[in-house]
Amino acid sequence: MTKKSRLVDYPDHDIERVGCKVSWYRFKTKADAMKASKAAKHNAGVLWSMGYDFGYQSPGYVTENEDGTYTVCIP
Repeated sequence: MTKKSRLVDYPDHDIERVGCKVSWYRFKTKADAMKASKAAKHNAGVLWSMGYDFGYQSPGYVTENEDGTYTVCIP
């Protein structure tokens, strides 16, 4: 397994929602959300190369929530 094909770990998150093709992690800080976004994009590329399908979701997409937290789409 090459370095590029290894999955990257995510920062600690507060809440996790699980869907059938992706999950969503909620973070307290924008910095953690951006680290998770970078990891999610990398991991999506690795998983995509193995045939995974994320449907209409975009792994790595960051949303700011009304309570000041951030949600990241995770493959």
